[in-house]
Amino acid sequence: MEDRRRILEMVREGVLSPEEALELLAVLEDREEGRAEEGFSSPPLVHLVAQGAEVRVVGEKGLASPRAEGGEFRQEGEGYLLRLGLRGRLWVPEGSLVRLEAEGSNLELSRVALSGQAHGCNLEGEELLGLDLRLVAGNLEAGLLLQEGRHGLDLEVANAELRFLPGSDLLLEVEARLSGVEIGGTLARVPGGYRLGEGRAVLRVRAFASSLEVEA
Repeated sequence: MEDRRRILEMVREGVLSPEEALELLAVLEDREEGRAEEGFSSPPLVHLVAQGAEVRVVGEKGLASPRAEGGEFRQEGEGYLLRLGLRGRLWVPEGSLVRLEAEGSNLELSRVALSGQAHGCNLEGEELLGLDLRLVAGNLEAGLLLQEGRHGLDLEVANAELRFLPGSDLLLEVEARLSGVEIGGTLARVPGGYRLGEGRAVLRVRAFASSLEVEA
């Protein structure tokens, strides 16, 4: 899905002609069909609802489907739902998208893509493969491995410490109001933001009355 979106963006930007885009889409479709025949499938979507909970989410390579410990866990449409009020653990295939809806919770996540919103939460991420999160009155400490696609982080009265792990390739855009921002490490200042590698992924951070520390 992300590959198709990027191809369409390249057409809009004039990088690809419509004919070239059709050829690339055909190649992409053939590749996906081949993966399906070999038994591969896209990692699933998991909707995680947590209130006042202690949660650990682990992305495991080679895992066929999610499994959970604690709370209410069920299949929901094409994805899964885990609802927690105390504590629990969730194991998902590596690279799965975890859509978060959390309040007053402590969460540890590793090797997944994280999206959604959290209020009054403490989040720790290890090797997160994607980020599209709104965090209000909370804390985020995360190691990110971003290599393609568009990502976002909205902070409101929150604290975030981001580390870009080796292999990351991105452009960082920061929009801050009444916030403290520190950018360090090997990120290069370029027009429009900070770049690491060729800038294939884009992470846009919006911060209001927050603290943001970034290093690579």
